[in-house]
Amino acid sequence: MTAFVIVKSAATKNRRMRKRFAPTRRALVLACLAAAATMLACGGDSDSRELRDFERMRRQKRYDSYDVSRHFPNGATMQAPPANTVSRETDLSHGEGTTAPATVPDSLLAAGSRQYAISCAVCHGSAGYGGGRLAPNLTEHRPASLRGAPIAATTDAAFFETITNGKGGMPPLGWQLSPAQRWAVIAYVRSLSRTTPSDAELTDARADSAMARYLQEIDSLHAAGAPIGIIARVARPSLDAR
Repeated sequence: MTAFVIVKSAATKNRRMRKRFAPTRRALVLACLAAAATMLACGGDSDSRELRDFERMRRQKRYDSYDVSRHFPNGATMQAPPANTVSRETDLSHGEGTTAPATVPDSLLAAGSRQYAISCAVCHGSAGYGGGRLAPNLTEHRPASLRGAPIAATTDAAFFETITNGKGGMPPLGWQLSPAQRWAVIAYVRSLSRTTPSDAELTDARADSAMARYLQEIDSLHAAGAPIGIIARVARPSLDAR
């Protein structure tokens, strides 16, 4: 008799709990159904929608290369470039400025320093050690140190050619820098090995040098086939100093 009373009491309690929370469960189910319906209405069949968008672009009103056009007197869609048009890759210097300046005044070094900070420091580092902000990402072609013997042995003409047309992972900068700007950068880079960073530049120079040493170390470990665990334990310098 006691067991029956306990079972009956538990069943009664369960029924009361179900009645108590029934509105909440119904509201939750309705909310889920409404959310699902909204997502379906907004999303639809994404694949078919993308296909429709692509088809709409493919069928847009446009001319194909060899179509007839009523907008030009000769009736052709493709037109010859206007007279004196040149490609953006064309060197317009006509050989001017391809010879190094006879003298290197302070104004040339100052101009080179400004242009170096804009075009070169992001890879080669603010002080030329090769530890720029992008250097850790350039795993195939690390930026060279501009303070070493290889750079000192590079002729001015070869230096000018590298800046103009690029080399390895370095993109061509001839389209961006005038011949005068290129020579200014070369003069500034040449001066790096002869000068020491000022107090204002010292923090950046140390960070540049530390990053360059770090990259040299991990590249050496990779070349030697060191396990990833050992390479990962090499402390990476902080970029906060820059």
